[in-house]
Amino acid sequence: MTDSAPQPTTTKSPARTLIIVVLAVVVLAGGGFVAYKLTYKRDTGQPANVVAQQVEKALLAGDNATINKLSTARGRAQLEKIKPADVTGFKFGGCGLVPVAKVRTRLCLFSRPGGELRIFLTVPGDKLMVNQAEIGPAGLPPTPQTPPSS
Repeated sequence: MTDSAPQPTTTKSPARTLIIVVLAVVVLAGGGFVAYKLTYKRDTGQPANVVAQQVEKALLAGDNATINKLSTARGRAQLEKIKPADVTGFKFGGCGLVPVAKVRTRLCLFSRPGGELRIFLTVPGDKLMVNQAEIGPAGLPPTPQTPPSS
């Protein structure tokens, strides 16, 4: 019988494995960051709350020039129906994204006892504009609690 030469054993060092894992994580994180930067679109122009408050002040003052500048044709038609007396006493409540809208839409609310003004803003070009406006009731009054009858 012939003794063969012992085969060298190759062992991967733990440091090499760690370096490969760290590089893979860095590459994945970098790729995710690049994809985010390429796909994330910020609203351009003024923030939604500023535009909505300018429109509300223009409605109070009857300033059609500002309303025309800050609204689409559809929004302008709806804003023209709202009279200055209809919007007195409203307080700004805030703006938020409308999750079910097909295009990026923000809803800004103004409220007072008994009613609210809803202004919907979209980005048809390069800035937020009023696309829809409506005045409606604030909500239903609470229903009285009555014990169930037997």
